[in-house]
Amino acid sequence: MSGTSGDGVDAILLELESLEERHTPKVLSRSFVPFEPALQAELTNPGELRVPRLSELHAELPRRYAEAVRRLDGWERAEVVGMHGQTVWHGPPSAREGLGHSVNNTLQIGSSSVLAEDLGKPVVADMRAADMFHGGEGAPIVPFAHWFFTPVERAGRLVVNVGGIANITHVTAELDDVVGYDIGPGMMIADHLARRLSSGDLDYDRDGVLSRGGKVDSDLVDHVLAHPFFAKAPPRSTGREDFGSEYAERLLDRFGDLGDRDLLTSVIAVTARMIARAALVERSGVRSILLTGGGARNPTLVRLLEETLASSLPVERVEEGVFAASQHEPAAIALIAARTLARMTSSLPRVTGARRACVLGHVAFPS
Repeated sequence: MSGTSGDGVDAILLELESLEERHTPKVLSRSFVPFEPALQAELTNPGELRVPRLSELHAELPRRYAEAVRRLDGWERAEVVGMHGQTVWHGPPSAREGLGHSVNNTLQIGSSSVLAEDLGKPVVADMRAADMFHGGEGAPIVPFAHWFFTPVERAGRLVVNVGGIANITHVTAELDDVVGYDIGPGMMIADHLARRLSSGDLDYDRDGVLSRGGKVDSDLVDHVLAHPFFAKAPPRSTGREDFGSEYAERLLDRFGDLGDRDLLTSVIAVTARMIARAALVERSGVRSILLTGGGARNPTLVRLLEETLASSLPVERVEEGVFAASQHEPAAIALIAARTLARMTSSLPRVTGARRACVLGHVAFPS
């Protein structure tokens, strides 16, 4: 899995006991292959890439993914490889008015055939297109895995995935009752500001060092929350098209008189406010919040979220297993890949707005 931060690729080796019965699978091994700064800069500004370079990256990225897989202890035992690819554009139905497209569309680069030939394993990729063909947002695609991996006795958990974009899953006892949607920018804006404010020395607010001691500017928070995205009712999804580098630069222009720490803290406070809002909307049956994704490792976000919630809900984090910060998205992709190979659906129409549940992705077989 390589996400919107563009910092590298996370891989895990997952042992599933069943493809039908929900359970918490074992993470047998994990790896991370970082991308060099020049590549990260390209991936976080895909709108500036010309077609020849996009085509080159489509063939180059699978080689990075293959390296991550080969770093996994026992990777040769894998029956299938799930590859999300690198999202360079996402045009869902909820964004038609703003982006102006006539057909639902999404593009994740990274050739599944190249990866299949490199590893000698079947590869499942292109996991969003089928849902979008049937009228869905194509995102988020992790809620099914959140439900599948959560024991039934933990129903009532609100899983909050804070990556570049933040999404929630209200895990219920029954699959048909699961609610999930994108709630807005996770660490995407903060990551961009961290690179700018550190003159490129830091890719993100590592351990909260850049935001530590900062104060929240309510005008900035209110300004971001006035973005048209937040007025949309679920199902909804968003991405770099709404909250990428161009948006971050406009924030810098408008609020550049704030100190660096206050600026970054205020942006992170937006994410905390979004999560608290979502918890309030889904409050019926919600007993706890499980924070995962890269943002779960940011002390400033955790502190601001706990302050915003005012102890109304416990906030949990885990360091190991399928819900650990850097493992839960690769685990979800692995589950989807295994089910797709078995021709089983992994999408939730109630979450994405699609007309039907879909088998997600296509399979590239090695020669």
